[in-house]
Amino acid sequence: MLATDETGAGKKAKESFEKEFVGARFVEWSREEDYLKVVFVFREHRLQAYYNSEGVLEGFARAVLFKELPLAVKLSLGKRCASADLNNILEITNTEGTSYRVTAEMENKRYRVKANPNGTILKTHSIK
Repeated sequence: MLATDETGAGKKAKESFEKEFVGARFVEWSREEDYLKVVFVFREHRLQAYYNSEGVLEGFARAVLFKELPLAVKLSLGKRCASADLNNILEITNTEGTSYRVTAEMENKRYRVKANPNGTILKTHSIK
């Protein structure tokens, strides 16, 4: 846990985390903007979860392989990013639902692509 935050939001977040992700291993806490972030391994998946200032789980993300993406997302990425190397694939779940974030690298440029489970590309932007 965060050494400087063993009370308040940190304590609530830790209690919530321990109930939600029973058996989590390799747990590391940090602060990211207005959130407490925890990175951990749960059931052989690497995850990151975000807790608000009240210690409530706001959302989480897990690293997935391309083959684990829904077929609609694979097809959409295949059309949009056919010649790209795809990496850093995350399945993100929060109050907005589930989405997928992928880093596409092509021609010495990197893009972050966000898609919903139906394969609709929600956002694409260049990253440095």
